[in-house]
Amino acid sequence: MSKDKKVLFLIDTIQGSGAERSLVEIAKYFKSYCPVFVHIYKGDMLKPELERSGISVYSLNIEKKYGFKDAVDQLIPIYNKEKPDLIHATLYKADMVARKLKSKFPHIPLIGSFVNNSYTPLRYKNQSIAMRLKLWLAYQMDKRSANKVDFFISNSDTIKRSEGRALSVPQSKIEVIYRGRDLLRYINLDESALKNVKTSLGIDEGKNILINVSRLIQRKAQLDIINALPAVLKIFPDTILLIAGHGEYKTIIEDRAAALNLQNHVKLLGRRQDIPELIALSKIFVYPSYAEGLPGALIEAMMSSKLIVASDIGENLECVDENSALVFRKGQIDELAERIIYALKNFSKLQNLGENARMQAQEKFEIQNIANKYEKLYDAVKENRRLE
Repeated sequence: MSKDKKVLFLIDTIQGSGAERSLVEIAKYFKSYCPVFVHIYKGDMLKPELERSGISVYSLNIEKKYGFKDAVDQLIPIYNKEKPDLIHATLYKADMVARKLKSKFPHIPLIGSFVNNSYTPLRYKNQSIAMRLKLWLAYQMDKRSANKVDFFISNSDTIKRSEGRALSVPQSKIEVIYRGRDLLRYINLDESALKNVKTSLGIDEGKNILINVSRLIQRKAQLDIINALPAVLKIFPDTILLIAGHGEYKTIIEDRAAALNLQNHVKLLGRRQDIPELIALSKIFVYPSYAEGLPGALIEAMMSSKLIVASDIGENLECVDENSALVFRKGQIDELAERIIYALKNFSKLQNLGENARMQAQEKFEIQNIANKYEKLYDAVKENRRLE
């Protein structure tokens, strides 16, 4: 099938975080739309992957913190050259730029993305007055310009309700399409590659490996795992925690691990390109988040048939349930520790949870089905008709 239509993806960066990674994966599976990516700021870790797939990438590399006008000025010739059928913006700054561009080209259909629970009280918690004011101003800009967007894609029902309510967007203008992953990337991995990864990390055989994959920020709650770990180590002293991700909480997590004398049991790995291998060599995937969009890393663990311990937030429960994970109340560190200990004690008996997780993921998050839903929505928006 020829790609006779074109979508221009506008995004802050393509550095590899959840929303960026998910969009890149989905775009690679389009059948009728030719995707073109434009990232506004420096950060292009995923650019080679896109170009290997034959997808054009424009790097604006705006150096200002915002630089919205500069971005629009650079986008106009790109728009005129590519002549996209529609624009799909993802992440806050890209949203603001796209809405300004819409003023220049009012006829172009504009799709926005809801990928995070952006305006909950949790975002304001423990912030300085200056930061709270900054968040409030960003919220006002978002709310006042949301009416420039023709339609929104939300990655979960939870986010659809919360973001729609916060920005006064009618629920009828928001379609939920989950994030997708390629199941084949997470099964039948090469054993020698797994062994090499474990060796490179300096992990001996026989260790109980826990893994968390998330940005290192407050709401991802890696500190809860750190605080739960001493109780786990009392019963399973050979336990190792791997945390794959980057972010502002790195030093805070390191300091807390040091305060609890856990340096030999916690490894912060930073950004990684080998997430499927890291998940595969681990026993338990631990996901204690306080808030999510739709958790792509959790979906990856499901596709890996991994035994999962996850918090009970709505975003997680759109992915897993009591038949596919061990669920605990968010923020309850004692309960988190109990679930991890129970999982390690009963690891063999609980393998059915991992198998159920894989089947649920295959049914709900298979990448080609997700890509098809995106293209169907693009057609509906372009033709100004309702989805069936």
